[in-house]
Amino acid sequence: MNCLKCSCGCDRLSKEELEQIINSSDRVKDFLKNETARSVFRRLTYPEEDESQPSGSRQRPVGKRPKPQAIKYLELIEKCEELMKKADLSDEAVEELANHRYMDMELAERLDESTAANRTEVLEAIVREYSNRLCETECYEKFISKLVKAHEGKLKIEK
Repeated sequence: MNCLKCSCGCDRLSKEELEQIINSSDRVKDFLKNETARSVFRRLTYPEEDESQPSGSRQRPVGKRPKPQAIKYLELIEKCEELMKKADLSDEAVEELANHRYMDMELAERLDESTAANRTEVLEAIVREYSNRLCETECYEKFISKLVKAHEGKLKIEK
């Protein structure tokens, strides 16, 4: 008998792993620290990120679908965290982030005007802002409800 496989990978997680992701999703800060949760979220929200559509139609044109806001927010958060971890707060690296096409203009200006002394603080503020925005997206809410359903399914199968 063939089982249906989920594109996000939640079917390969144990009920304990699902519980951990669900619990970490209550607080965006914990969610961002959980690499598995971010990976499942990314695959669920934008599964065809690396795929292009081979043929088009009126309903589904050729090419990739637009990247959801939630994924854009997650990418910016990860970029900021990467800069802070590497301690690469050079003017060039910061300018590249400030010019990122998804960056909010006000936050980009704040980052451009930052000095070496307060760059980490500004990057942390950007992470907080985009974390809040991520948490408020419909994609994030769907992600949590899908995980809850997957967890309930694992509990039913176990009984």
